[in-house]
Amino acid sequence: MNRMILKNSGVLLAWGLLVAAYFWEAVSLPVLLGERDLSSFFFPAVKCWVEAVQRGEFPLWNPYSFAGQPLFASLQPGVLYPPNVLLFFLPLFAGFNLTIVLHFFLSGWFVYLLSRELETSRQAGFLAALGFALGGFLLSLHSVLSSLQSASWAPLVLCFLLRALKKASWKYVLLTALIVLVQFLGGGIEIFLLTLALVALIALFPRLWLSGGGWPGRPWRLKSLALIIVLFLGLGAVQILPFWEMVRESSRGGGFSYGQATIWSLTPQDLWYLFFPDFFWRGMDYYFQDQNWLKSIYLGFLPLGLLFLYFRYGEGKRIGWAGLVLGSLVLALGRNTPVYEVLFRTVPGVSLIRYPVKFFFLTHLFICLLAGFGWDSLVKKLQALGGEPWKGPKTAALVLALVLAFMLLAAALFYPDLLAYLNTHYPLSSERPWSGNLHNFFRFTVAALLMLLVFAFLTDRKLSLAWGGRGLIFLLAADLFLGNWGHYRVFDREAYLKSSPNLEIIRQDPTFFRVYAHPLVLKALVPAADREWMHSDFHQERFYLDYPAVQHVFNAFGFPVLVFKPIKDLLVLFETSPTPGATDVLRLLNVKYLLWPDPIAGAGARLIREMGLHQYVERGGRPDPARPESLRAGRPRLYGMPDTLPRAGLISQARVVKSERERGDLIKSRGFDPTRTVLLEEPPIFPGRPAGNLPRQDEVRWVAYRNNHLALQAACSGPRLLLLSEADYPGWRARVDGRPEKIYRANHAFRAVPLDPGIHEVRFDYQPGSFYWGLGISLVTLGGVILGGLFLLLRPKGNRIQEEIAPGIG
Repeated sequence: MNRMILKNSGVLLAWGLLVAAYFWEAVSLPVLLGERDLSSFFFPAVKCWVEAVQRGEFPLWNPYSFAGQPLFASLQPGVLYPPNVLLFFLPLFAGFNLTIVLHFFLSGWFVYLLSRELETSRQAGFLAALGFALGGFLLSLHSVLSSLQSASWAPLVLCFLLRALKKASWKYVLLTALIVLVQFLGGGIEIFLLTLALVALIALFPRLWLSGGGWPGRPWRLKSLALIIVLFLGLGAVQILPFWEMVRESSRGGGFSYGQATIWSLTPQDLWYLFFPDFFWRGMDYYFQDQNWLKSIYLGFLPLGLLFLYFRYGEGKRIGWAGLVLGSLVLALGRNTPVYEVLFRTVPGVSLIRYPVKFFFLTHLFICLLAGFGWDSLVKKLQALGGEPWKGPKTAALVLALVLAFMLLAAALFYPDLLAYLNTHYPLSSERPWSGNLHNFFRFTVAALLMLLVFAFLTDRKLSLAWGGRGLIFLLAADLFLGNWGHYRVFDREAYLKSSPNLEIIRQDPTFFRVYAHPLVLKALVPAADREWMHSDFHQERFYLDYPAVQHVFNAFGFPVLVFKPIKDLLVLFETSPTPGATDVLRLLNVKYLLWPDPIAGAGARLIREMGLHQYVERGGRPDPARPESLRAGRPRLYGMPDTLPRAGLISQARVVKSERERGDLIKSRGFDPTRTVLLEEPPIFPGRPAGNLPRQDEVRWVAYRNNHLALQAACSGPRLLLLSEADYPGWRARVDGRPEKIYRANHAFRAVPLDPGIHEVRFDYQPGSFYWGLGISLVTLGGVILGGLFLLLRPKGNRIQEEIAPGIG
């Protein structure tokens, strides 16, 4: 790797400068990269676990969302992801931005290495790297950071795998396994699984795609594939086991319905976006009807033109490569082909995956690699012709260039009339008129015209291959740079972190409590005149998803990725109830402040503040300012809720209700008094150890409240149940006066511990067995890898060489 870096230092420098130029705001200004999920999920999670580590606590638990949920196990925050070490050497905002930018640098560099491993030229490698890293797909992907992280490592996984196969080298098998693990730790589970499937496919059938001979025999390839999987499972057990436990315990553990799983499938018309970004954009309606998971998949004219040249004039395993491109594209099309439904119904685990459009990452990678092949095919063809012009392609390029020039001239001359006609007869959206598409048309046409002229000069031998390659690289860089410019969003750091009226109100309350915002408020629109509000108070005023964790505010909701199923059950009960006071859910969740879209009648709710005008999108509706019937105006209101149960309290009575449905009915209908009675799934057993003098009244005092540890002092005037409105997730352990005590599932989702009369010290610690078992397996595997490596190093050199050569002989 060091030799490769030194040998290609010029390429690295040029590539680094290009990526830095594209993200100049993120690397030079006091901003936060905050496109979509970055500001509402990834940064809050990263801030939460980084602060925990800085306090000296391993970030196993997140206490801020959904009455608490696992943090480390959720995988996507990337606690063990190696590049995140930057977060401890830089200010948090700068480190967060830099890790994102770094992945664009790495992804391009890794594609360059993979292309070179496939025996392409340097120019072909750089063309492939440009297309992959600055193409619309990866830029769209950055808002889902875990997917970006995992997609960036896929080319390096394949690069090391090819080297392992070429050299029959166990060293590169080990490196492949390590990079597979890094890719998994990046958090993009769907992209990781697809990459692993591709690894298996190439290891088992290399001759379908790779030219040349001398591949190791099938037994060696099977052993290497098994070793990759075993090393990944063993080294990654510390993360795999907690993650799998969280999946099983979540509301999506049973899988999605086919309709839910295939939301945001690529549609055939989306392939038009390879040439024109967002051509069919129809305002917010587009978000619900089409795939909006990707802002763009723009690649432009050159990569697709070179792809055509490869399949027309190239050599090698063109049928195999075509199968990979088409196969990955079919997966990305999801519900738009019958193939995905067959996989959904028959292949275990597919029902746990959402958004098939993610699988386009493999199509994107293959197109870019084959574009590099196309350049080399062009070079070989021209070299074979000697100094003679290549007349047929030259004529075709000039004719197509003439057609494009004519279209460009006509569109420019009749631009006002054309724009008026399109907006009148084929309107797209009031937010996105045809002017944007015509701008993209002009830019694309100019870029394609210039590329065709360079190609014509090349085929006419008026331009050398070296300068022609440099010219095409420059044009591709400019085209992708301009075509995908603006596909990231930044927030001013101070505006993102500042307080707001709603935050100021709740911060004045010194007690423990949670907040809750109604879904209509979370997805409400604001008038165009107040767009600046979207950049300043959007997250703060709405208690938006996981953002409250940034302000250390406890939220009864959050970003719904893997939600503990009992908590999800309660939220569904609440969201389907007619009024906030119709159920006991808010009381059980310790919600003291409620953000509601309409006035609340009765229930004792106290109006604290009325916000500005919003436009609500009714549940199941599609927001579009051009269609007023899809919206209704309203002013969100902040309420203080009465009779909220404390975060921790003493309850004198228990009622055993084993039926989940019966518990739900009692909670939904307010069929019991939660201040006096707790619903349990089995009869409690009291320890029979009274402690200290008998207090006159019940009292609970918090001693400590940290990520993985809670401590309280409870004074009980009689036998009591200590009830915590904290999620009863597997792995929590209780000790009363230093002795282990059983935790009972209370009120369907929370924790209760029986206490005898007296004064008790109660401690809760999150010690998940999945984590500690996984840690043990990972350490044992690591020890085995180290011992195996030492054994290989200490063997006589002649034996090592013989074993490296032997597998390829058969």
